[in-house]
Amino acid sequence: MWPPNIHVDQTDQNAIIGWNGEEEMLILSTNWEKPADSQSATLLKVVPLPSEPSEIKEGETEVFEKLVKILNEKIDAMQTSTYGKTNSLQVAPGAEGVEVTFSKVIGAHDVTVVKVNKQEDFSKWIDNFSAQKGLEKKQISEQFKTGLQNYLKRSINYFVFDIVDLSEAKTTVKPLIYKFKTNYFYFPMLVSGISEIGNSQTKVNLFLIFDNSLSLPKQIWQGTHNYYVYDDGVDINLTKTELSNVSQDLSVLFDSDVTTRRFEVTGKLNEINKDLMLFPQLLQSNLRMGMKNNDVKILQQLLINEGFWDSNVGVTSYFGQVTKNAVMKFQNQYKNQILKPLGLTSPTGFFGPYTRKYLNENIFIGVK
Repeated sequence: MWPPNIHVDQTDQNAIIGWNGEEEMLILSTNWEKPADSQSATLLKVVPLPSEPSEIKEGETEVFEKLVKILNEKIDAMQTSTYGKTNSLQVAPGAEGVEVTFSKVIGAHDVTVVKVNKQEDFSKWIDNFSAQKGLEKKQISEQFKTGLQNYLKRSINYFVFDIVDLSEAKTTVKPLIYKFKTNYFYFPMLVSGISEIGNSQTKVNLFLIFDNSLSLPKQIWQGTHNYYVYDDGVDINLTKTELSNVSQDLSVLFDSDVTTRRFEVTGKLNEINKDLMLFPQLLQSNLRMGMKNNDVKILQQLLINEGFWDSNVGVTSYFGQVTKNAVMKFQNQYKNQILKPLGLTSPTGFFGPYTRKYLNENIFIGVK
């Protein structure tokens, strides 16, 4: 944020995430609030993506209201014991190692996309970028650098820089629509927690849209945390026509009817320590030291995201000592579900049937 003496809070973040198994469309809107008597401020928002976006354009705030309206009508019509009288949904109103791949002013957004090849060059690039935009030099926090490394370890190395000017006390700008290739369901949440607005008390509303042939875990957010997570595990079907009425852009991702799941996180941003990552392919085989394949790569990405990784080394697809140590930490965290049924009291680091079963049932997308 510039100038540095102004405090800005992120009050709400609304996102619709449509994923068809190969490509994702992310419609992202954020609401900001600052003291009414403060001067205008400039905000730089960073959005990490797993691949270079094929399209970035401005969307309409009404897309969230349209989706919520349809889902509320369906919830009212369901009248099942599963839902009972659940509250209706709500959404806030509307350098050398860094390569620039896209730059354009889109509505109120000044957007630049970069590919980070070397982390050590990233801080220098941000200084040069800020100077070009007429902004003073800014010290990059160690927390942000650590978070950036987490993304690079997972092979997430494209970053969207979105500059927005905040003149009013409360500001809502039109959402941006990002379209990009990905082999897993993805939404970046960690990046908000490592930012300068990390102390914001916020609500993140996510609407996940996916093919009817897929089945999300009953609860899609695992682990201990201090923030509130709302996920009732109920999926709601939308016809192709209903999705078209919400967003033509989203509709083109899918050939037939879709399923929607609502997910919500409320709390301090700096307590959110991981991203939403859901993989469609279940791990089918046991994994051990010395193996190298795509299952090991997926396992490594998940272990890094879930906070079990204690190395600067990133994804390699090779099951070495670093991966074994991370598996042991994972097994120890969920020892009652993984180790106790086997009569074990200590983790082994062997990714066998019980470890695989727990991971598949709680972090992976299934096929109906």
